[in-house]
Amino acid sequence: MQSLNISTAALRGIQQALDNTANNLANLDTVGYKRRVASFSELLSDSMNKQPEEDKVNRNTPPGLRIGSGARLGLTKLDMGQGSAKQTDVPTDVMIEGDGYFLVTKKIKDATGAIVQEESRLTRNGAFQIEYNNDEGGYVLHTPSGHILTDEFGTPIVLQQPIRNIQISKEGVISADGTEYGTIGVWKVDNPDQLQQVGQNLFDAQLAFGESPDRKYTNALTEGLASLRQGALETSNVNMMEEMSQLVNIQRAYQLNSRALGISDQMMGIANSLRAR
Repeated sequence: MQSLNISTAALRGIQQALDNTANNLANLDTVGYKRRVASFSELLSDSMNKQPEEDKVNRNTPPGLRIGSGARLGLTKLDMGQGSAKQTDVPTDVMIEGDGYFLVTKKIKDATGAIVQEESRLTRNGAFQIEYNNDEGGYVLHTPSGHILTDEFGTPIVLQQPIRNIQISKEGVISADGTEYGTIGVWKVDNPDQLQQVGQNLFDAQLAFGESPDRKYTNALTEGLASLRQGALETSNVNMMEEMSQLVNIQRAYQLNSRALGISDQMMGIANSLRAR
């Protein structure tokens, strides 16, 4: 029965690794997407130390027989490697060069239209668009999901008119015709693996309603950890060749454990037939 449990646990972890690889390949062309790398960890193991004395003669390994219980998917680590730059020459496209995330917000309303809360999200997707927002009373830069770009204080950046010749410096300052309209905030997360993915290439910023982001994160622009590049987008850091080779390895591991299940079943069948006699 132990062999069945080991193979079953391995198949479950391999299926999760396959889902992770499939998700990476599906986001091959997603702007600012960061791939995840699956890593396995060993389940509970035991050691049989009581062995016959003759087995210890000329033995180089430590005494005892290690018995494992299989493996599981321990962690899908976020790969923060920089993606390639894609030049678009669109003034509202912004790329982060270095470490950090944009902070974007979206107001949640009830059935009466009253604002009940505000969700904060982190993203590397800098494909912003300018659109008038009634709640903010002006034009804002928003993501494809409708979240509004915020400044260095976590406040939505609002423009009084739809600026066409907008300029964004590498320090994040938004200006046009000599007038500054705010500074984009880029925030460094100490442990990105703890970020929860919420879909649409967004991560939960885990900020309370009205909480300032500088109380939890570091401003990557002021600390010199990142800079912005206008008119360009960061492509996904997924390497298709690497993911395809990983897919082959997963397939071989799946076949191996499936065969182990079959052999265990045959051994149990032989044992049952011997006992019946």
